[in-house]
Amino acid sequence: MASIALQPTTCPPSRRPPSRPALRVLEGGRSPAGQARQAVLRRRRVVAAVLVVAVVALIVLAGAALARIAGGVPSAAGSSAPPAAVDTVVVQPGDTLWSIAEAVAPGVDPRITVDRLVERNGGAPLVAGQELLVPTG
Repeated sequence: MASIALQPTTCPPSRRPPSRPALRVLEGGRSPAGQARQAVLRRRRVVAAVLVVAVVALIVLAGAALARIAGGVPSAAGSSAPPAAVDTVVVQPGDTLWSIAEAVAPGVDPRITVDRLVERNGGAPLVAGQELLVPTG
């Protein structure tokens, strides 16, 4: 059998400490390539946010334009129909939009009438004695 010489697993003590590579402090803890990557991602996020805001603004403007076209702008010269009679209801203490909707339109779903009441009267909270415009039709 041949003998195998064992190698020491630790370094023998010496007078000099082992040499180490010099440490570099990086700005922000990232390498220059990492910093460049972060800058690119930041620019992409800004561009994406600007695009989203532009698309939302375009949709809102297009919706407003379509609503104006679809609703039509009434002209004073072209209106030959007589003004419609306006029905009103005086709010009593304890009244709610739901109870008023059930009273003015008993055969209709109250949710629809409540939405119409809010639309016609601005959606402000009810006050006793207030006159509400009632939707017709």
